[in-house]
Amino acid sequence: RLLALKSQYNMSIAHFEANLELIHELLPPESKLPKDFYQSKKIFEGLCMPYIKIDVCYNNCMLYYKDNESKKKCDVCGTSRYEVGSSRVPRKVLRYLPITNRLQRLYAHKNTAKLMQSHKPCTTGKMVHPCDGEAWQQFDRDFPDFGNDRRNVRLAFATDGFTPFSLAAAPYSCWPVFVTPLNLPPGTLMKSEYIFLALVVPGPEHPGKKLGILMQPLVDELMCLWGGVETFDASLKKNFNMRAAYMWSVHDFPAYGNFFGWSTHGRFACPVCLCDSLAFTLHYGRKACWFDCHRRFLPSDHEFRFQANAFRKNTVVLEEAPRHLTGEEIFAQMNRFVGDTENYGILHNWTHMSGLWQLPYYCKLLLPHNIDMMHNEKNLAEAVWNTCFDVTDKTKDNAKARKDLAEICHRPSLHLKLKANGKWDKPRAPYCINKNDKPKILKWFQTLKFPDGYAANIRRGVNLLQKKIFGLKSHDYHTLMERLLPVAFRGFLPENVWLCLAELSFFYRQLCAKELSKDTIYSLEQQVVVLVCKLEKIFPPGFFNPMQHLIIHLPREARLGGPVQSRWNYPFER
Repeated sequence: RLLALKSQYNMSIAHFEANLELIHELLPPESKLPKDFYQSKKIFEGLCMPYIKIDVCYNNCMLYYKDNESKKKCDVCGTSRYEVGSSRVPRKVLRYLPITNRLQRLYAHKNTAKLMQSHKPCTTGKMVHPCDGEAWQQFDRDFPDFGNDRRNVRLAFATDGFTPFSLAAAPYSCWPVFVTPLNLPPGTLMKSEYIFLALVVPGPEHPGKKLGILMQPLVDELMCLWGGVETFDASLKKNFNMRAAYMWSVHDFPAYGNFFGWSTHGRFACPVCLCDSLAFTLHYGRKACWFDCHRRFLPSDHEFRFQANAFRKNTVVLEEAPRHLTGEEIFAQMNRFVGDTENYGILHNWTHMSGLWQLPYYCKLLLPHNIDMMHNEKNLAEAVWNTCFDVTDKTKDNAKARKDLAEICHRPSLHLKLKANGKWDKPRAPYCINKNDKPKILKWFQTLKFPDGYAANIRRGVNLLQKKIFGLKSHDYHTLMERLLPVAFRGFLPENVWLCLAELSFFYRQLCAKELSKDTIYSLEQQVVVLVCKLEKIFPPGFFNPMQHLIIHLPREARLGGPVQSRWNYPFER
């Protein structure tokens, strides 16, 4: 515990040993507590769980690793490996913590060993574990020698930026990469004791598309684990060949692009639709927009396809939905376009090829990366709240949005009107709360009380003077979207608008359930497209950024990966 405190608070060795001396005075003479820092490190070395320092090019171009270990300059940019005036102090260091020994230790205790092989596909049509998803089951069919032994480990990766210093200090962001086994039962899965830190990517800036270069040691270890390592199974009292495979990654949307190699910016931001998204750039808003890109996902005879003025002006939709590409097709497309800067943003958004493609099974994965439900729900709830409450600096219904709406849609009642004094008047939209009703809703939020641990104290952030709620976190928006929004807005919005928002709330509540019905998921895949189209008939084009578009892919990912509790960022961000 002292070693952990030393690492956390940057405790000096002298301070560390002074604490040890104080503890020794309180313990009996026969205690075996180490006498000093050196003896403490020796104990940890016996556990065979070291971390490895690997020098990195200051610009993240290459690792001084394997064949490059003895080099003193970067092969790409020519930057010196060491600090100026020194031949031993590296400018940047990657910390790598091998995961093999930690996975083996999960089988060293008989209770944990039993948990690691307790998962079985549910036969009642329910989905309660990742093994109930189609991605897991298809992987077992593609590699039966791996799937037949339940002791083989499936791994999930996660990464996010982390600031280790206070906000008042110099800006610095490092990037921890976590690995967690998916074999554990639902009650144990994603608990902090089973989330392993594998890499600490140094800052001070975002690694961007060079994250794949920095993950190479972890990819090399995955290659070894695919062949297997001899491991002792304490539950059976004998050795076996433990194999491990990457199943999927969990991260926010920008990190999705770094893992996948597809830029999540611009018109081709969707990494599922790729370059077949039909998004466009708004003339006044100057942002990528996915308005009226979803009618083609509807059945060919659906009435929305033929409503010429409910979406774009004088437009009906006859196109088919884009097809999901296989891993082999994506790999071929990457080989064709990676490095083609001339057609970047025109024919493709490929930026680099991830090191994960080196894995022999990677192209067979049905769900190699997940759209993070936590960030998606938070961003959508924030957009709905700020637009309906007409929050001045955050609403999606500003003057530029109304100008774009006049160009794209046939909704004359919402067009800006020029007043006699030369100023523009913005008519109140039906999805905006009346300014006299806002205090009533906020006062209701001030009366809210939740069970302990259910949600944060939202009423502390209510400001009646500015008519806003401050300090809402991701989980607060989760509670707002799934439980509070339909109650708060009922009676203050037109019935058709309120019903649409209530459907959106119910959609997320069904998708975030700990137990999913396969029939419900198939139904949601059909209903979500209609739901997004209903939102398009209500809100202006400027409302529909990539996050609003990604909703249509969430039910499919639930069908492939199982319950969202093993595929969102809450445990890793904690």
